[in-house]
Amino acid sequence: MSNALKGQIAIITGAAHGMGEAVAKTYAAEGAAVGLIDRQGEALQKVVADIQAVGGKAIGQVADVRDLAALQRAVEAIESTLGPADILVNCAGLGIYKPFTDLTEEDWDTTFDVNAKGTFLTCKAVVPGMIERGRGLVINIASLAALMLGFDRGSCYSASKYAVRGFSSFLFRELRPKGIKVCCLCPGTTDSHFRGQPTGNPNWMVPQDVANAALFVATQRERVNVAEVAFGMINEGW
Repeated sequence: MSNALKGQIAIITGAAHGMGEAVAKTYAAEGAAVGLIDRQGEALQKVVADIQAVGGKAIGQVADVRDLAALQRAVEAIESTLGPADILVNCAGLGIYKPFTDLTEEDWDTTFDVNAKGTFLTCKAVVPGMIERGRGLVINIASLAALMLGFDRGSCYSASKYAVRGFSSFLFRELRPKGIKVCCLCPGTTDSHFRGQPTGNPNWMVPQDVANAALFVATQRERVNVAEVAFGMINEGW
């Protein structure tokens, strides 16, 4: 590794599994101190221990991205230990896939609360400090579904990711004059804990592919902002 993020402080949500775990370990391997947030405490602490075992610096805080007060406490605990956040990566998310006629109001609310509102609330907890310091990077994880015309049983999930993509675009325009960069990552089908347990399907992307994209964005020169990265399997329907 090149220590490309040495001296940086990163906060990563959804860090107990999948994309969030991969981003956390990749950033830590590149020298960043990482503050990890997830609602699954036991799994989260295992990721923290894994990073510390190879000489990385990490702490974990249990919080639900739907709870602003809990997020603010988690961010305060992380920043009081590691220092002010330079990077925020919003990886927490879920998917409910049903035909539109079978979707319930609860399905819709849960999906939007985690994917869209959770991204908004985590930004609320972290970005004000970045504004005060006049610098920072926000990476929001949307989905290739936010660029596609649609797919079977994906209306609720895709709509929530369209919301994340749209929010990211306008957030960038608002924060750019304040010295803060915003990027929206739109990965395609990824074999992770997002669907329960990884399937081992060799044709799908893996969380490390997403982590590599997040590292690419975070290691650009200060003057360079990558607004959006869309990537998926060669044969994916986009």
